[in-house]
Amino acid sequence: MQVSLERRPGSVVELSIEVPTERVENAIELAFKHLAPQVKVAGFRPGKAPRAVLEREIGWPALREHALEHLVPDALSEAVTDNNLELIATPEVEVQSFERLQPARFKALVTVKPEVTLGDVDAVKAQVEQGAIGDDKVDEALDQIRESLAQLVPADNRPAKDGDHLVIDLEVKKDGVAVDEKPAENMELDIETERLLPGLFEGLVGISKDDTKEIPVHLPDDYRREELAGQDVTFRVTVKEIKEHELPALDDELAKTAGAGETLDELRTRLRERLQAAADRDAIFAQQKAAIDGLVAASQVDVPELLVNEEVDREIRNLAINLGQQGIDLESFFQSGNANLEEMRQERREPAVERVRQELILDALADAQSLTPSDEHVKVEAERSLAGAEDADRLVASERVQAYVKERMRLQWALLWLAAKARGEEWSPPLPGEDPAGLPEAAAAAEITDAPGVATPTTEPVEAAADEAIAAPAAEAAPPPDEPASAEPSADGMVDI
Repeated sequence: MQVSLERRPGSVVELSIEVPTERVENAIELAFKHLAPQVKVAGFRPGKAPRAVLEREIGWPALREHALEHLVPDALSEAVTDNNLELIATPEVEVQSFERLQPARFKALVTVKPEVTLGDVDAVKAQVEQGAIGDDKVDEALDQIRESLAQLVPADNRPAKDGDHLVIDLEVKKDGVAVDEKPAENMELDIETERLLPGLFEGLVGISKDDTKEIPVHLPDDYRREELAGQDVTFRVTVKEIKEHELPALDDELAKTAGAGETLDELRTRLRERLQAAADRDAIFAQQKAAIDGLVAASQVDVPELLVNEEVDREIRNLAINLGQQGIDLESFFQSGNANLEEMRQERREPAVERVRQELILDALADAQSLTPSDEHVKVEAERSLAGAEDADRLVASERVQAYVKERMRLQWALLWLAAKARGEEWSPPLPGEDPAGLPEAAAAAEITDAPGVATPTTEPVEAAADEAIAAPAAEAAPPPDEPASAEPSADGMVDI
């Protein structure tokens, strides 16, 4: 068998294969033996009629197709093995000629695992930049807790100011004519620049209870109501109530309400510990990211378009699942004007290229350093990742799950090895069970190497490592049951008015 090979951009290889006549005849003979017993000819038992009769009944197109089903996979597999190619996708095959008593010729386009030229790992340097949490950060966290527990109380005998909460009736006019059949009544909104349309914030500051004011506003070009986008309108606002946020006192009762101790000092200590833990993890994440960015910049790899498309597909698939959990299907999401599929794919393409490049380089580093988890490592990690999942035992035993876990562990180990090397330290694989994702180093490595979006056993074989970021222990203040609902920010970031 003769094989010629031509490499193309994007890790694509074109194989031109010529199969000798003898193998062609053998494939045709094998096809005949498989098909002949299925042919019924009057006066003969199945498959026992003269060969010429049987071949006429089978027909050359069917015989040819069946022969190719045997010949092409065998010849292609042999060509791939002889040329030491590692395929990452199903080949695209074009049969150029296949006739009796002649050599067969076909071409195959195969996407192969790209060659990676690793940069000098000894030149990659990155240290963990840790910093202590100061009193100012703790004070900010306390302020956030107080804000979350604030109560709305009437702001009597004063005009509205930044940060106040209003209850208003609203009518929108264009050229002096109302754009809606009736005004919106009892609408609630906070006076905040980031939540209100430009011009509206300035118009509301200083307004008093029972005042009616007309505020001219130029709507942005991307305003959600297309018929008003880019237009000049007037908001006629009547203020019915002005409320302010009353913060709880900074005392021991605050700690008890927040569920973080009995005294204010305990709350401050708890916050400092949580903030320090989050800062330490951020520093570890930043150091690992700097290390892999340094190696990626120094390395060379031709990123296959196939892998980029798969990465984009996976992200969109996860988006569809996340939307589905909120009761929104992807088609409705597109119809609402948020985006369209092609725009979404284009927006995600460049980040996907970088993620694939990073993964290929970490994979090559894992090969170079022989970082391969044992079967016991894989089993323990699969059990940890799938703990509590439905049918966990079957999933853990799945070859697909095990292959996925093994590959993710290889990439994470490679990153941990590289990060340690960049710090001037040594790293070696832990014993099975000694590297839970809760450890800051392992958690950061998992976050960097896993695809964006939380993967679950329904979308990917195992759960992705969860984000270990620590939130301040603040409870949400529920509005009184008799209060009307507040105006919520719309897709354009502005209050829905």
